[in-house]
Amino acid sequence: MGRKGLIILALLVLGLSAAYYFEHEATRPQPARVSRELLLPALQGKLADVTAVEVAIPELPSIRLQRAGDGWVVPAKADYPVAGHLLSALLLGLSEANKVEAKTASPQLHGRVGLAEKGSADERGARIKLERGTEPPLELLVGNPSKQGSGQLVRLYGDDQVWLIDQSLKLPTSELGWLDRRVTNVPFATVQQVDVRYPNGSRLTVFRDAADQPNLKLKQLPKGRSLAYEAAANGMATLFADLLFADAAPLAQVQFKGKPLLEFSVQTFDAGALSGVVYLQGEQHWLVLKDKQKLSDELVPGKTDWAYRIEPFQYQALAKKLEDVLAKK
Repeated sequence: MGRKGLIILALLVLGLSAAYYFEHEATRPQPARVSRELLLPALQGKLADVTAVEVAIPELPSIRLQRAGDGWVVPAKADYPVAGHLLSALLLGLSEANKVEAKTASPQLHGRVGLAEKGSADERGARIKLERGTEPPLELLVGNPSKQGSGQLVRLYGDDQVWLIDQSLKLPTSELGWLDRRVTNVPFATVQQVDVRYPNGSRLTVFRDAADQPNLKLKQLPKGRSLAYEAAANGMATLFADLLFADAAPLAQVQFKGKPLLEFSVQTFDAGALSGVVYLQGEQHWLVLKDKQKLSDELVPGKTDWAYRIEPFQYQALAKKLEDVLAKK
């Protein structure tokens, strides 16, 4: 057979293969697709009925979040407030989740998508239980994210059918991850003065005369000396603009030994005032708020009856000594 004949034969084989493929695909059962069917229709418009949320992630302690008045708390953390945006995102995602595509309904395959009830941690799903007062709870397992883009694989507890939904559900893995970790939220632009005092009697006070001044000045500036750079003292104030704790404990449960490492106070241009101390315990820095005046809970979400562990870099931003902010001689 000549070269031309071989080419014609090859094209004929390709044509027959393509015809077979398309005919086979047309007759093969396709995954069921659903047009905007809610995963949890009982939640629609009834998020206010949810009284508690339990999250159980494989190999980790279960987490309980509970409604308390207008907010939510973590009972195991002495009823410390939950970060509202995290819980709202989860509940809203569940209430708006639509079934996009039916996947496997075989229990033997649940482990492959992270939705098995037994097996390794990777094979098992995270279990979410929504309590609704006297109504039956809603329960589901959350498995792997979709490999084809956005969405998540889930199945209702007790139902073998796996669904791809159009929402991605984020679940913090610890009680700490659910807490409202804000201690202070005082904008830098509003801070007039920060004062830090040490047990040996030394102190450092940074301030500005007007809110439109971009940088803080040093009250104890020695004659003939200058700041290391114009904004050298600003970090003592910017710390309080977004101060998040690394851990927290009720003050009644913490037995601090000795005097604090430092005492601090913050003043704002609208007469707001905040004071507190920092202790060293077990090589960790713990901040305790003592008092606040004319500062809202939004500006200072932290509580005076709690101790907050802060990171070393946060402590170092506040615990400045004179030579730390001055230019070298």
